[in-house]
Amino acid sequence: MPAPPRRGPPRPSGPPGRPQQGPRELLTVTPDAWTQRGEAVVHGDKPLLVWAGIPGEKSLVRLQHEGMNQGRARWVEARSPHPLRVQPPCDRYDLCGGCPLMHLNGEGQDRARRALLRDTFKAQGLVLDDGVVEPIVASPLGAAGFRHVVKVIAGWSDHGHPRFGAPSRGTRSVVPIPDCHVITPVLREVMKKMAFLAIDHDLRPWSEDGQGVVRWMIARQSSVTGEVLVTLVAGRSSPGIGRWAEALSGEHAAVTGIHLHLNEGPGNSIFGRDGQGLVGTTNLLGGWTIPERLHGVNLRVGPGDFYQTNPAVANLIARDLVQLAQIKPGVPVVDLYCGVGGFTLVMAKQAGWALGVESNEGAVRRAKESAQVEHIPAEFIAAEVAEAAPALAQRLAGRRPVVLVNPARRGLEEGVAEAIRNLRPRRVLYLSCNPSALARDLRGFQAEGWRVTHIRPYDMFPNTAHLEVLAVLEAPELAEDEDEASLRAPQRRRVRA
Repeated sequence: MPAPPRRGPPRPSGPPGRPQQGPRELLTVTPDAWTQRGEAVVHGDKPLLVWAGIPGEKSLVRLQHEGMNQGRARWVEARSPHPLRVQPPCDRYDLCGGCPLMHLNGEGQDRARRALLRDTFKAQGLVLDDGVVEPIVASPLGAAGFRHVVKVIAGWSDHGHPRFGAPSRGTRSVVPIPDCHVITPVLREVMKKMAFLAIDHDLRPWSEDGQGVVRWMIARQSSVTGEVLVTLVAGRSSPGIGRWAEALSGEHAAVTGIHLHLNEGPGNSIFGRDGQGLVGTTNLLGGWTIPERLHGVNLRVGPGDFYQTNPAVANLIARDLVQLAQIKPGVPVVDLYCGVGGFTLVMAKQAGWALGVESNEGAVRRAKESAQVEHIPAEFIAAEVAEAAPALAQRLAGRRPVVLVNPARRGLEEGVAEAIRNLRPRRVLYLSCNPSALARDLRGFQAEGWRVTHIRPYDMFPNTAHLEVLAVLEAPELAEDEDEASLRAPQRRRVRA
């Protein structure tokens, strides 16, 4: 059994200057910075993370946990409330923890994210010229109803009942979120139907000992048509899954496709991929994909494909990519980690040709289909970026392409930055969901003589500390004759990694 909570005064191990703990474990503190996850922090020998706190606001907080390396507390009240503080509109704000900046108004959230971006770049040693970091581009839909995908995890309540919702803040439990403010209204209804029907059809949460069925339920809504694509992630198959799918299809007209993905692997990853990077699914009912539209280009998104959670912001990014790429007709474009090919196709329309590289074969198939239907001159390769790069460098020798990269949170894998430079691009546009990894990679390019000319952050996930950041890198000076020769577009042919 877990040890009972400690009562009485704290051990004298906190940072110097921290007020001693009084009755009911209350402290008066003034946070001085933000954490990368959006909590306020009181620095010292042992940092104290304050949920719902605000740097600079002297507040009463309740100590919730005191570990060896840091403590955790929850804001209770402020002597003089911060002018940017608001009451979070969600009644699950504390339990869920998915929207850590919801206690700030729009200006407050913007300030917090700018401070985090500045601190991240400083911590990584990235030095930028004045004016390179631009203001944050706001989400057109604001802070509510912007998410077009919801991922629901399966678990158990304290009383042993199946429960479906979001991972709880700081615990292993699951929090039901039936009235989630940040997903679309249609997804709220679909989410509730998925959960209720799973209980009705005895689809219990899966566990690694082989018991139960459901691991995750994912629903993605098209921003174009409103159609919803559902994927049930299960640890094993069950006859009840088919009945659940039929019932869900009949309960909500927006659900036009339902898929099953089996993931028997350990850990809590949503999808398991095969050796080719493919997320295998079985179509239970309806269609295989839903439509999306990105900066005038029609796309198809399938189960397991990556597509931006906030399509309105994705459209702004696509618009800015075209502007910042400064593409001349005939300049080839290479899009690495291209997903379903949205940015590749947008850039191909501008440049006359583009090539995308993506390890997920299913996404590559859909990218090729979109290129064919849209009559856009784009090619796609199913391969790891590092594997495809040598053949690309040979094919594009002397062409000086524009390169777009949009890697996962870890940033560029070992050897990829060098592979990009071997393509001898004139310009690199780096889109990142992790400013820390971005700063590390940009610093490496700077060491090779590259210049960072733009850092444009986007509020892809309002109410959170996360930013999507677009950076533009300019290559060292091109020789004039080399630059003119590069305008010859490459012959179109298949590249094999």
